[in-house]
Amino acid sequence: MKLAILTVVTMLISAGATIAEDARPPYSDLGDRKSAVPDFSKGMPDVNLVGKLKIKGQETFSFKTALNTGDFSIKLSNFLGAGWRKRTLNPEEMSLAASMGQIANAEANLSVYENAKIPGVDIRVIHLKDKEGKAESRVEIHVLRSGPLVRDFGSSMSPDGTKRLEVIRRDGDLVDFEVFDAASGNKLASDSIGWSAMRWFLYWETPSRLWGYGSDIQYFKLFEFRADGTVVETDVDESMFVPSVVWDNLPSSLQKKYTAEEDDADEPATDPKSKSEGKEETKP
Repeated sequence: MKLAILTVVTMLISAGATIAEDARPPYSDLGDRKSAVPDFSKGMPDVNLVGKLKIKGQETFSFKTALNTGDFSIKLSNFLGAGWRKRTLNPEEMSLAASMGQIANAEANLSVYENAKIPGVDIRVIHLKDKEGKAESRVEIHVLRSGPLVRDFGSSMSPDGTKRLEVIRRDGDLVDFEVFDAASGNKLASDSIGWSAMRWFLYWETPSRLWGYGSDIQYFKLFEFRADGTVVETDVDESMFVPSVVWDNLPSSLQKKYTAEEDDADEPATDPKSKSEGKEETKP
């Protein structure tokens, strides 16, 4: 059973209401975005903390409770406080919930909470009621921080403000993106990344390096914008290190294939051979 629980934790890492002032939860002090996220390491009312784990910046907390799914959901909403709301699960998350229940031999209920004022942070909660009728249920809470990922439609800027990224919905469900020079308005790059209902994201590693991932069409590319105006487009392969923020948000199957670059690396780690084999495009 311990192995099953550990497997569930690994899968999750790789895959509200207003309350009275004196009942507000403690908050973490590890940064601007983290400061608004409850610190589950201090426990919750009627829920016993039995373990915690931190891997690649993502936090996992394990609890036991006699509360059923409904009562626990109410207790959690009160603990989270104003602003946190359940969001609709995407297809991958629904599939994950079913798989977790089978592995742990339990009735699994998965919920994901988000806060509009804290973009890039999801609180993923799984309530596991043992099918053997044990009095206590297990609960896993995962605080997932995506970092500066682009996962929504609209316009945003590169870190230095020199390029504009436009993410567009096409034909109702497809995700297209375009990169423009902010000063001239010239289009530098464009592509289609996949279906909006599946996992996808874009990430500026630096002002000149843009990563893109789309799960349903196995899209995984790096765009390098060079000073001479050319753009090198490379299909990411297993010989390339990927930024830790990108690695953290890949499915577990791909995390086994790719290696995350160290957070304190001085230079972006890209295999020279892979870079030379990229498709080079000239700026229109």
